[in-house]
Amino acid sequence: MINEKKIIQEIKKFYWKKEPYIKQNWGNWFHSISAYVGRIKPAFAHWLIKIATKKNDVVLDPFCGVGTVLLECDLLDRNSIGIDLSDYAYRICLAKKDRGGLAKEIKYLNNIKLKYTKKISSVPEFVKEFYHPKTLKEIIELRDLFLKDKKDFLLGCLLGIIHGHRNQHLSMRTGYIIPYIPKPKPKIVYKNAVEKMKDKVTRMYKDEIKVKSKIKVLNQNVLEANLKDNSIDTIISSPPYYNTIDYVHANRLRLWFSGVDFDQQKKLSRELIQDRYTYEEEMTKVGRKLYKCLKKKSLLIFILGDVHFSKNNTVNTASVIEKIYLDIGFKKKALINDEIPANRTTIVKFKGQKALDKKKQKFDRILVMSK
Repeated sequence: MINEKKIIQEIKKFYWKKEPYIKQNWGNWFHSISAYVGRIKPAFAHWLIKIATKKNDVVLDPFCGVGTVLLECDLLDRNSIGIDLSDYAYRICLAKKDRGGLAKEIKYLNNIKLKYTKKISSVPEFVKEFYHPKTLKEIIELRDLFLKDKKDFLLGCLLGIIHGHRNQHLSMRTGYIIPYIPKPKPKIVYKNAVEKMKDKVTRMYKDEIKVKSKIKVLNQNVLEANLKDNSIDTIISSPPYYNTIDYVHANRLRLWFSGVDFDQQKKLSRELIQDRYTYEEEMTKVGRKLYKCLKKKSLLIFILGDVHFSKNNTVNTASVIEKIYLDIGFKKKALINDEIPANRTTIVKFKGQKALDKKKQKFDRILVMSK
């Protein structure tokens, strides 16, 4: 039997906001294989898993993104199942469970002899704009080689350095999470993709990580996933918030290198739960599916946020989901407000204290329900 009251009391202590967990870079280096818009912090996932689950439990994340919850489950010796429609997110989840070891990965990279036979004439102009032609040829050749040899970890690392604002990234200087063409456009210089990959792989193995993984990941719609009734001990997830984040457009460059062309990305956008007008209907379908696979008296924990459609139209997504899931049969156990410090947002860095003073307070809402 789980002690729901104790779990809720522990969550309310917000351990992830204390040292050393408050640090932006806290967590195993495998969390940094590649960026993803809107992901929860590893420390947040760590403490929710540690508080609400026990060793060998089966934890489901039906909107797993790049697998932050999955990896933390693995590090805490829990079994996990992650589901996501995004091919890019799926690739990074696979990378996090593929652990050949540093020596093996570096040896593989050292043995690569690039042939430069890949043509880039058919590459979309938007993609070409970010790279030196020789670097782009190397990236595409490496990607195809990693796919052929089923080198999931290396492919994930390659996607991680595809674009960004540091010397370690293969593109011109641009956004690390969301790619954009800067103005004025910077000079594009050649970067050796294999050497950058060696540096990336070495960074990822700074922390120890066990070879065998307890992660299972599915690249599909959660509604189509084969989940047995009453098989899940706990559900922990950060579902999409209405249409505030476009998970496809934000990741369009990494999706393209994952094999999803821009026409396919438009189709993916229609399939994801991110449309304001169908959100509640789709999340109702998901709720019914989750209710069936969750064990009796087990917990569902969603991390949700408010949506500001206009100055006077703010929607508390957690309250919306709470009402829907009560109708499905879930029982509400708690709705915990986790204040996001405004001084930790990018608004301070780019717009200063005046913008901070005008900024609306934001919260993560932790919705705890049970079957």
